[in-house]
Amino acid sequence: MKLGTKKLKCDKPYDIDEARKKKGLPRRKRSDSRTTAYELTIRIPEEYRTYFDNKKKLTRVVFALNRKDDLKSQIESFENEKNAELERKQEERGYARQGDDRNEPGRCMTPLGSYAERYIDIRSNGSVGKETITSERRLLQYVDAVIGSIPICKVTAEDIEGCILKVPELSEKWALERRAAWEENRKTARWAKKHGTLVKPFKPIKVAGPGMQAKVLKFLRELMNYALEKDDITKNVAKAKFLTRLFKKSKPLIDPLMADDAARFLQEVEKLPLGYLKVTLLLLLNTGMRPEEMLAIRVGNITSDGNETIISITSALDRDGKTIKDYPKSDAGRRSLPVDDYTADTVRAWIELKSEMMRKMGLKPSMSMLVCGPEMIPRTYQSWHRDWMRFAAEAGFEGVRPYALRHTFATLNLANGENIKTVAVLMGHASSAYTLDLYAAYVPNTGIGIGTRYMNFLRAAA
Repeated sequence: MKLGTKKLKCDKPYDIDEARKKKGLPRRKRSDSRTTAYELTIRIPEEYRTYFDNKKKLTRVVFALNRKDDLKSQIESFENEKNAELERKQEERGYARQGDDRNEPGRCMTPLGSYAERYIDIRSNGSVGKETITSERRLLQYVDAVIGSIPICKVTAEDIEGCILKVPELSEKWALERRAAWEENRKTARWAKKHGTLVKPFKPIKVAGPGMQAKVLKFLRELMNYALEKDDITKNVAKAKFLTRLFKKSKPLIDPLMADDAARFLQEVEKLPLGYLKVTLLLLLNTGMRPEEMLAIRVGNITSDGNETIISITSALDRDGKTIKDYPKSDAGRRSLPVDDYTADTVRAWIELKSEMMRKMGLKPSMSMLVCGPEMIPRTYQSWHRDWMRFAAEAGFEGVRPYALRHTFATLNLANGENIKTVAVLMGHASSAYTLDLYAAYVPNTGIGIGTRYMNFLRAAA
């Protein structure tokens, strides 16, 4: 063996005939009735599983005339075969290769983890945002832990599959390690002084699932596209079709209110006194905008021509929940949303009330004044969400997410026959195909009766 000294070894042979006899089952069919059936098992060490499609063990059924010579010979043959296969796969990935020409196109021997680290460093020089770089470094942790040591030109689709399958296991392991560290931290006097308690319970740990697996696959695809463009590899193995089928990007949770619940929600909102919370809830229900977009609306974003009031979405609350930035998602996110008269009148009344509050404080209202918040600074998402939770509990909508109002806007408009393209634009989706994919179950079936209408048309034209 050229990588380490550990060899693959068989467990004690399992006598299949004896086991079937105890269960009252007949013997397996065989060419020589004098032989005994045994199952041979090789348990694969974790560090070698990537070479065997991530399998934990290899098995083979053999028929032997005796244990001393025949069975022993077949065990040795099985072990030698699998050890030779392991050595061959190690050599194919470059572990035992010497004198490779690293300048040869498609022969880059840099370990995948090191290559990815350099790729992220290059992108961090202004080409992508800080949040994206932070996210990619988190994804790289999973890659490093499983296949980071394999030369990038030797990585296979099966390696990538094994890495992605490990994501939930690694996520749970790291979460438990973090919790153990926090538990140790709680034992310090400094913690007790700051928090006043040592027994505040932890929330349940979160384990990464299909969503994170899809992100890891996407990251590897982008990385290997970059390597392909540089001629460091000859093929992007991360684009294998079976990977696409296995690790699909998870769709957002669609949890709209039904029409009667939405009507009751509106009635509860209308009962609220004039204030920022009433304005925010009306805007979410009436326009389908995202909460982070709603919290970034300024007075200058609202225009009226006397007949209709329009709100322009040009910015959104950043991921930190405190900073407003130019809209970070896509050009489709920059859009204009019409609002109904009741909502428009409520927003105008609130702006006037907030402006009066500013004048009393010696401040001058301006077009840059934020609408959706009682303060002069941005309302953090966490603060607004606490108000949402309190309202939802009191109004009988406990457990409803703020995003449910966005999905309610989309599904009820589609159910009422609004054009899918119009709804897509109002939702800020890049294409109507994405909107249809998300809300297909809520689009009315316009095909009912089409056959009859078509034949009647033909007969009328005759």
